[in-house]
Amino acid sequence: MRSVSLSACSGRRALTRLSVGLLVLAAVSLATGSVIAAEPTFARLNTDAGAILLVFYPELAPNHVNSFIHLSKTGFYSGTKFHRIVPGFVIQGGDPNSKDDDPRNDGMGGPTMTDVLDDDDLKVVQQVNDLLAARGYVGLDGPANLKAEFSKTAKHVRGSLSMARSREPDSAGSQFFVCVANTSQLDGQYTIFGQVVSGIEVADTIVSAEKNPSAGRDAPRDPVAIQSVDIIVGADGLADAEKTAWDEMPAELKSVK
Repeated sequence: MRSVSLSACSGRRALTRLSVGLLVLAAVSLATGSVIAAEPTFARLNTDAGAILLVFYPELAPNHVNSFIHLSKTGFYSGTKFHRIVPGFVIQGGDPNSKDDDPRNDGMGGPTMTDVLDDDDLKVVQQVNDLLAARGYVGLDGPANLKAEFSKTAKHVRGSLSMARSREPDSAGSQFFVCVANTSQLDGQYTIFGQVVSGIEVADTIVSAEKNPSAGRDAPRDPVAIQSVDIIVGADGLADAEKTAWDEMPAELKSVK
């Protein structure tokens, strides 16, 4: 019979505690991270060029919706700019790097674990990190990436709210884009999680701005910033013009599964 040393037993107990810690972290995140309401939930992007009202698709992409709402409520998006504009295609924003005055790093940033978890979650993360450090491992820090929630039925149409990513499917973070035209080539490859209700003309203004080639092929010369994001639960919280736009919105765009 193969003998097992005490140090090996201790290591196994430590790994067991680590596994339990990770499971607790997952449970806490699932319990506290869900902020989706039964009523339709909206996000109002207050930008330098005007307001864009979005409705979320929680049944289509619940994790992307929850993440966007959390980041909005913590002020993560405030001060970010629409750093990429492609006429006839999309406007893209949500990169924390765009808050500085150097456009050359725009498009490469995203949220970290600290950004996407609440205080209670972070306490659990710290406990796990302490255990990892005691064993000589790197802590649970760094980029926070979302797993893809691609749809086989939802279509990228004018006004679609979708999440940008790198080449890897499970690499979305905080950068999002709004389609200013029908873009069927994106279907099934990017996660759609909402739709413009009103303010598509603001997106048209943003996408038609003059570009700054020295900062990148699709970089605007004067990028439009998001001043703040309002999360609104229920249509009763909308302004009159927004409520009218919501009432007149085609039913197939109000909720997508």
